[in-house]
Amino acid sequence: MLYVPGSNPRMLEKSFSSPADSVAYDLEDSVSPGKKAEARNLVAGILNGDRRPQGEVVARINALGTGFEEKDLQAVLPTRHLETIALPKTQSAEHISYLVSKINELAPPEKRSGSSRPIKIIAMIESARAMVEIENIARSGKGHLDALLFAAEDYCADVGLTRTPTREELLYPRSRLVTVAKAFGLQALDLVCVNYKDPQALREESEEGRRLGFDGKQAIHPNQVDIIHQSFSPSEEAVRKAARVRFSFEHHDRAGKGAYTLDGSMIDAPLYKQAMKVLGKARAAGLTIPRIRIEDI
Repeated sequence: MLYVPGSNPRMLEKSFSSPADSVAYDLEDSVSPGKKAEARNLVAGILNGDRRPQGEVVARINALGTGFEEKDLQAVLPTRHLETIALPKTQSAEHISYLVSKINELAPPEKRSGSSRPIKIIAMIESARAMVEIENIARSGKGHLDALLFAAEDYCADVGLTRTPTREELLYPRSRLVTVAKAFGLQALDLVCVNYKDPQALREESEEGRRLGFDGKQAIHPNQVDIIHQSFSPSEEAVRKAARVRFSFEHHDRAGKGAYTLDGSMIDAPLYKQAMKVLGKARAAGLTIPRIRIEDI
């Protein structure tokens, strides 16, 4: 998910050609208080225009209680292209309920609750209180809540953590967010790599996030998108292995056999489920899934 500053016309124009899976037009952190109204107008124009980015269209509004959020929602919710609201500093299920009520008040009928394509919500978890309330947040917003997102910098400031290159101090909140997200059928989005000029640091962070179970990552610079895509997409070797596991498991299942051995390792139902997830991500990334034959196993 690539953030695009809502007050920067040049970056807004470049967003149309971005390969990012989600383009988040930002009205919050990247916009100074004096530029909020201008950014709101620019973003609303993009969301109502004749063009749109190829990825999911997201608007990150200002946090509830800032005094900016009402006008943000009035500007973006009625628009043609808006698909998702990123809600910063989500503190409770009540925050999600409030946003759903505004969606049902201001969005086009086809984007309201129970409709064919309701506006989705990304709950941004940025504080100790939010982490304590995360299960209640995750079970709220039925039909709208789509993802939980970990905002590391604000979380560190709130808790008093010192962020280090190893990220060891963030293992607990990141793992908890992933666990809760998966328990409630939500996507999990990982932290921003603030060293945007260091591709190796980004690759290490991204691959670590994938290993922890995150589905994607936030980006603050267009140059970060390719590395994030590479890191979260399964390798050719992993895709082939998953395809062989799927084929062999289904072959043995039809023969009435349970666990069996493939390449010296035992394959059973949990590994089959893992293989199916790898293949699902491969399809989402547009990768070719090899056709497996009996001689390949």
